[in-house]
Amino acid sequence: MIDKTNLGETIMFIKQVKEKLGKMSETEKEAWILAQAKLLKENEHQNFLMSLSGEKKVIYMPSQGEIEELCEKVEHGDIYLEYETHYYEFDDDGRYMDDWKVWHNDPFQVMGLLNRVFRGCHDLLLLNEYKTIVDILDRVCKLEFKVIESPESEDFEDDSEFTLVNAAEEGMLSVSINDIGTDWVTAYVKLADRWDSLELAKKLVEVFNQSICKKLNPSMLIGKEIPNDLFHHMFEILNVQILEAESHFNNMFSKTVFTHEKYLYEKKLKRQKEILLNIQMKCIDAIQKKPQ
Repeated sequence: MIDKTNLGETIMFIKQVKEKLGKMSETEKEAWILAQAKLLKENEHQNFLMSLSGEKKVIYMPSQGEIEELCEKVEHGDIYLEYETHYYEFDDDGRYMDDWKVWHNDPFQVMGLLNRVFRGCHDLLLLNEYKTIVDILDRVCKLEFKVIESPESEDFEDDSEFTLVNAAEEGMLSVSINDIGTDWVTAYVKLADRWDSLELAKKLVEVFNQSICKKLNPSMLIGKEIPNDLFHHMFEILNVQILEAESHFNNMFSKTVFTHEKYLYEKKLKRQKEILLNIQMKCIDAIQKKPQ
């Protein structure tokens, strides 16, 4: 989230910049821009030009066209990660280990690009570009990567798809999933007047159900500018989803002892119940008990 102290400093800085610009002639402004352009490295030229034309709001961030191309390549399996594992008798400190280490390689260096996407989305909050943030994070946060065996691997046991949460757990992301999820939710809330309360509730329930938001809950919205009946709509939506999910679960897995599919379904259902309980106990009940 945006730190209030930093936000205050940013507002003051922008005020000072406006004052400086107000005292400069058009010739002086042009000379300053050209001077900054001359200082750029060659690989920064195109980004600078795209920023001047308005194609980019954040210079270092990939364009929306580049982000969409990335998403399509991931979805088609053209961009993938590599599973690698090796047996180690001793660990790095020389202690007896007798176990395997597993990690994933990033041959296309996609995580570096995604880190720029997530940092850029956070900066876009400062520019009030909420629609852009929603469009980007709706695509990127749901990506699942194909996994293949690394040529160097001594074994290959897991070809399940790899999510951004997995990437965070392996230290491949420089931005925490909590911060990414918070920016995602914040952007939706800032766009609240674009939808009626029920539609906004549906969108937020979907976002909170995503694994990247697994440590976030609707109570984070208390005190924000949201429709009065938003929590009630979210509660009703989740209630229906849970009832349907439980019925489906019983039909599918009543005679199943354990499968990975059953585990994932139980995990998803548990998360839905957590969100519902948070709304019940910390949003609806807390607001009703609050003195008017």
